[in-house]
Amino acid sequence: MKTTALLFASVLACVGIQPAAAQDCAAWFRSDAPKWEEPQDTRMALFEPDCYAWRLFIALNWPADTAAKVADPNATFGANAPVVWETWRNANNQAPDTAFPMDGSDPGEWLDTSAVAQAPNRFNGADTQPLQREALIDFLKKSGGSVELFDPLSSGRAVNETRLNKETYEFVRHEELYNIEGQIAKFNAGLEKISFPAMAKEVKAQWRVISEADKPRYHWVQAQGAQGMQIYGLTALHITTKDLPNWLWATFEHVDNKTVHDGDATHPPSEGWLLRSVDRFACTQAPYDCEAIPTGIKLEGTHWENYRLRGVQIDFFDSMAGATRLANSQPERTFQTTSSCITCHALASINGAGKRIFFFGPQGGPVGLPVGWDEETGLPLGFRDGDGNLQFTQLDFVWSLFRARSKR
Repeated sequence: MKTTALLFASVLACVGIQPAAAQDCAAWFRSDAPKWEEPQDTRMALFEPDCYAWRLFIALNWPADTAAKVADPNATFGANAPVVWETWRNANNQAPDTAFPMDGSDPGEWLDTSAVAQAPNRFNGADTQPLQREALIDFLKKSGGSVELFDPLSSGRAVNETRLNKETYEFVRHEELYNIEGQIAKFNAGLEKISFPAMAKEVKAQWRVISEADKPRYHWVQAQGAQGMQIYGLTALHITTKDLPNWLWATFEHVDNKTVHDGDATHPPSEGWLLRSVDRFACTQAPYDCEAIPTGIKLEGTHWENYRLRGVQIDFFDSMAGATRLANSQPERTFQTTSSCITCHALASINGAGKRIFFFGPQGGPVGLPVGWDEETGLPLGFRDGDGNLQFTQLDFVWSLFRARSKR
């Protein structure tokens, strides 16, 4: 614990803040501070990450002014309306509000696509599989492993989208990281790391088709799907923020995900929750896995009371030097127990040929130290070659940059 305290003190010294008082975050919830403001608080993120995750959850799920792409301070939390993160720019290449156009061109000003959150075509180009599962399937194909068969019943019943807030998007645009050529230029300039601003945030959301009867229990949207206009319910939400040097990683799930399901015409497959939930804000006693919602932050009586914090990561290892793990049963299905958001995203890297580090290895997903794998040899790769020369430029954990396409 002494080592951990010294580590925390050194981090705080670097960012110029003082240690937090006990229950600082809980006191913030009791205060008159506007709960809709998009937060950036390094102290809360470091000392009270679970409580801070709920602060993020409420602010980013606040009903939005869709034209301005900000929270509507006059709206009521829990209203049936597009929320803040749904107005952010989409990482999916074919989305109408994409940050990474298919032709590698400049995606335009932040407010160029203000009404997409309510448009029937908002899921155009959306993935049926999240990026990490696509990467896993690629690994299994190359390594000769068993690959999940295409399921025509559940195909089209789930979609995945990744969204960038204004600070993330404008940094990507200013640095020309929206195309592969811009990223390669950073490598050729000798940059070892590209660092985003403190307010940078990104979310990954998973949706599935739900019934009319399910709507009161879900945050839902109506959009064009495989069977025409369909109702989609939010089933999983990753929130990533640059509050800390290694970012903060929080993941939330709908309570229905805990039920094991083989998959059918309505439900995609679900294997339940294979990692223990940890929420020190909602649960008062160790091991903090009561799987309840926090009281007193006005979740009760809204559809958001059906969502749970599965956990938060702020470092590769815990105070006992054990590799931390964090997974959401939807995007990390089939590799929950070998999932670490922080480690996986640390391998969001590129070399001078535009090659990415292959982050799945013989043991499954990466946990602990961020070691990548060579696609062809299956050997550990890391960030430097055998002579110690820089081999990859680290893209500061923002995995959406994998979406960048070459100029045409």
